[in-house]
Order: sequence, then C-alpha cells, then structure tokens
Amino acid sequence: MEKGRTIIVAPNGARRGKNEHTELPLTVDEMSHCLTVCADAGAAMAHMHVRDHGGKHSLDVALNHEWLTEMRKRHDQELVIQLTTEAIGLFKPQEQMALVRGTEPEAVSLALRELRPNASFERDASRFFYELAERNIYIQYILYDAADLSLYFQMLNDEMLPNRGHHLLLVLGKYKKDMLSSPTDLLDFDIKRISSEGISWATCAFGENEHQCLAAAMSLGGDVRVGFENNLVNLMGKRAINNAELVQQLAILSQKMGLNINTAEDLRKNISRSFES
Repeated sequence: MEKGRTIIVAPNGARRGKNEHTELPLTVDEMSHCLTVCADAGAAMAHMHVRDHGGKHSLDVALNHEWLTEMRKRHDQELVIQLTTEAIGLFKPQEQMALVRGTEPEAVSLALRELRPNASFERDASRFFYELAERNIYIQYILYDAADLSLYFQMLNDEMLPNRGHHLLLVLGKYKKDMLSSPTDLLDFDIKRISSEGISWATCAFGENEHQCLAAAMSLGGDVRVGFENNLVNLMGKRAINNAELVQQLAILSQKMGLNINTAEDLRKNISRSFES
C-alpha cells in the first residue's frame, strides 16, 4: 500500500511580520486560529516559531513553554506541534539545546549545521541527539544542501546520530538568488539513497514555485511543509488568503494523485514506529 503523505504547516517563520501579510500569526490566539483552519484543511503537524511581545523570534524557554502548552491544550487531537531551534544568526548551540530541554516538545526541528557547525561541536551535539532519542522527542534534521546531507550520513555511519526517532527536512532555495526554489533543486539531494535506506523525509521550498516543488516531492515519496514562512502566494500566483489555502492546495493535489493524507493520529503512529528502529 502506498504510504500517506504528511502536510506540515509553517505559518509564521522567524522573520516575516504583519507588513508582509496580515494573516501571519504572531500571538498565541492568532496562532491558535491559524492552526484550527490549517488542521481542517489537511495539516497534521505545525512547525511553530514563537514570537515575543515585540514580534521577534524567540528561544526564551518560559515563553516557548507557554506557547507550546497552550497549543497542545487546544490542538493536540488534530496536530503534532513542532518547536524550532532556528538560530537566525543570533542563538548559540547551547541556547538551542536549552530550549528543547526546558520545554520537552513532542517534536522539534533543528538545523544540523547549526548544532554541529564544525567538528569541535560534534561530540556535544551527538550527546544531545541521543538524549532526545531517549526522551522520545521526534527530531527533524533540517538540511540545506548536499553537503548537509553528506554530513548527516557521515554522522549516522559514525553513530554520532541515533538511527531512530527522526526524519529529514530538505530545504530548497534557501541560498539561491532571491530565495527562489525550483523542483530541480531536489536533484541536489540523493533522494534515491534516502528512500532506499527507509529514511522519512519532507521538503519545503521558498518562493512562488513552492507548490510545484512540493508536488515533485510528493511524487517521490516525500512529505511536505507549506506556509507563510516560505511563500505567500497560491498556485495561481496570487497572494494567498491565509496559510490554510496553501495547505488545502496540497490536500487537493494529493487526492488527484491518488495519495492519502496523514492525520495527526497516522503521524503519531509513524513517529512511534520510528523509535522502534
């Protein structure tokens, strides 16, 4: 049976504000409303950036714990809530680790190159990754290019990464001119090896070609992340009404491709199995 696809919604990101789209959620209540309509549209996971009272991306442990607790109380049945440790050039690995240790999220995304910027950080990063696996915190390793993927496989082979309880996010277009992704950017990653080794993966893409990039990923067996963090326009090239419109586009596409869309319950079953590997 063809496995289902998971739609992850990334509603706000670390940098965008209301000046770019009025429906971009910056408060707890705005995020909650956004997640309600996105879950109804087909999302099973929410990639949540916590913002402070000034609207800035924050790794403050208490604030992240407050947002996470509230979102899980309101949306735990229909969504897996994923925190992020994104550094945005401001936060150090120890601050990123402290966030996860202090909040105990069900799932977390982290950029491998940020937690392991060079070999001198590898041992501490490895201990952290194994710690999260022991605590059943589902890790999404964010990989920006082929070099990041190579590092992932190297650390996996050297047993510096636990071979369970994680998946990958392949980012398309982050470092291209104008951050404009193309479906051919997927060719930079060894999808055949990822798939042959049974590694769960997803893709996100920047700019107006987001939908085409994610369609390509779904056809290759990948899950997808969509939302205002990466793109503000719909399939027709017009400004999307809200994040839910972008989620719904993918849900409709999935139906047309004959693919099932995972619910949060399906996703949690997959997560549970990943820790048994």
